[in-house]
Amino acid sequence: MRASVGDTWPIPEVAEQPTTKTYVGEVPRPRFLAGANVDAIKIQKLGSKSWIVLADAPEQVWPLVKQLIVDSSVDMEREDPTAGIVETAWFRADSAAPGVLGAAVRTGLAEADETAGGTWLDRVQVRIERGIRFGSSEVHVVHYRSNSGGESDAVETSAVAEVEAELITQIADYFAEGVAAGSVSMVGRDIASESKARIVEGEDGVPTLVLNIGFDRAWATVDGALQRAEMVITESDRENATFRAVVPDDRRPGFFARVFAGGGREGTAITIRLHEGTDSVVVEVQDPSGEPISRELAEQVLLTLREFAA
Repeated sequence: MRASVGDTWPIPEVAEQPTTKTYVGEVPRPRFLAGANVDAIKIQKLGSKSWIVLADAPEQVWPLVKQLIVDSSVDMEREDPTAGIVETAWFRADSAAPGVLGAAVRTGLAEADETAGGTWLDRVQVRIERGIRFGSSEVHVVHYRSNSGGESDAVETSAVAEVEAELITQIADYFAEGVAAGSVSMVGRDIASESKARIVEGEDGVPTLVLNIGFDRAWATVDGALQRAEMVITESDRENATFRAVVPDDRRPGFFARVFAGGGREGTAITIRLHEGTDSVVVEVQDPSGEPISRELAEQVLLTLREFAA
């Protein structure tokens, strides 16, 4: 049985809800329930980068990461809850190194025709961030190597891509086995306090979705969320950063059909536009002519994009 590394129960994060300021004189539809069909654990890839996405909050993932290092019989060199970072000490990934980390490093090195053990030392950094979807987490992994011959003067070198890929795969498998353990960490609740996605209402009352990620990932995120939410995409124009889609209301099986009703047999046509800023991407919802749609529908669409994001 694994030793528990969790601590006291945290105060939960509060989900965003429609405000009376936004809906003066209107009765908003009940906030929908989402995420039932979203995988609890999956590996996400964009270009050469990959990371793990979990449906659990950082305060639940933090003790799992610490337990992973304990089970791998590797010393913990650095623990920074504010940055969401747990980092191992240097270790030798030879045949005597047990656990997930040692096995993953050896397998990855073999695939890359690199040497394990001997004078080589390895180190693994795991970084936990808040995910785009509310209450979710992302786990990023970095691998370091040194051939200094001693831990005291070890010098970091560039990571081995095959090792990082194998670490991602095996750590995801480890989480899949232990994700139902239910441990939480009060320390872990402060991880990466700035959310990657938040709904912001402008002075004109128009809601937008602010994604604190790069444009390439934001585009892929919106595209994937639209498909997972079963919205009909009629046009995808990356050059102009625009999606044209239809919110169906024909009561067919599917998320949007359950959430939105009325407005015609064919559904409601909308335009989703992305605006790239310095450090973020702003997503807004308009009608086909570029005019604002109802605030309620815009917020429901934006919330749904966030709930089905990865």
